[in-house]
Amino acid sequence: MLKIHYSLDQKPADAIRDLEAPEFLNISVRNLVLKTKKGSVLAKGDLVAEHPSPGGGACHAALSGKVKAVNYHSLTVQCTGGDETVDPVDVASMGKGSELLRALQELGVDVAPLTGSAEVLVINALNPEPGVSVAQQLLRDGGEELRAGLDMARKLLSPARAILAAPKGENVSIPGAETVGIRAKYPYSLDALVVRTVTGKEFPEHTRVINVMDLYDLGKVALTGLPITETFMTIDGHNYRVPVGTPVRHILETLDLKAAPGDTIVLGGPFRGESIYSLDQGVKKEDYGMFITSSDAIPEVQDAACMNCGECVLQCPARVQPHLISRYAEYERFEEAEKYGLNSCFECGLCAFNCFARRPLLQYIRFAKAQIRAKGQGNQA
Repeated sequence: MLKIHYSLDQKPADAIRDLEAPEFLNISVRNLVLKTKKGSVLAKGDLVAEHPSPGGGACHAALSGKVKAVNYHSLTVQCTGGDETVDPVDVASMGKGSELLRALQELGVDVAPLTGSAEVLVINALNPEPGVSVAQQLLRDGGEELRAGLDMARKLLSPARAILAAPKGENVSIPGAETVGIRAKYPYSLDALVVRTVTGKEFPEHTRVINVMDLYDLGKVALTGLPITETFMTIDGHNYRVPVGTPVRHILETLDLKAAPGDTIVLGGPFRGESIYSLDQGVKKEDYGMFITSSDAIPEVQDAACMNCGECVLQCPARVQPHLISRYAEYERFEEAEKYGLNSCFECGLCAFNCFARRPLLQYIRFAKAQIRAKGQGNQA
């Protein structure tokens, strides 16, 4: 029965649809460096926040409007419906180097995979999770942007080979890249497993990987010179172009979707996604799907004691011991968690999905990683 859930064969049935613009945006700014304030008037594409890491992309206003509120989690923009936009940046004419990387980063591109040089560039074209079809959709409809994205990636990395890792049996291609077929089954869509499949090596040197969604964004920035302000989401079997920061409540009302009390709404995918804390929560750039899970569909996750059944170890593609890592993370013994392979975890979510005790294993692992990163940033400061 579980094999059905692992299938990534989610061919899009129609063209990408545009979601109706909301009246408000709730843009996630948690752990970002805020660059605006309450009362500011924003045009579409104005800078909202910068990423604290050197390679992370900046965040921009998806629609024009006025900042009505700011808190630790989000920035609320009341949309005015105006057509004011920022001026484009001519990134296409920039030479290879730090100037181009900085310009792309300021336009919202995650440039971490595009720094330095690489012998092999792997393009991950598999749908990220079951039920999400945005990767196949963009392969079908985003030819111009994908070509421009690959040209820009080649300019930055100068790889000897570019490999498109696509679902086996799919007749797809991007000019300038050789196509390799991979079975469309989760978790083989994870970057680390895709690279191992196409190169035959685990974590090979001089290899970079970028997914189709990020390659599309890179190409669109290269073609238009405008910042990234939207994401693509699979919702109820269709793919939508959604402004970043669009509240979940607006999506439900616009698409006439129902969520009963006690149901769980997940942004992202069924394995790696995160349940929302409020219907007013806005979508992020990396939210490629939205799912509504009925309250009686699966047992409730709880902070139960580990049963030592070993099922999470059997399911783990990274060959670590999630039950031990999660226990150390639960009690904030992060050094021991690292000794048992915390940093080797792909965060695929299979451990939590298969846990008979219904422990939040993935959340414990993410908590430990976040605390270690925060400690490292604090030491650097």
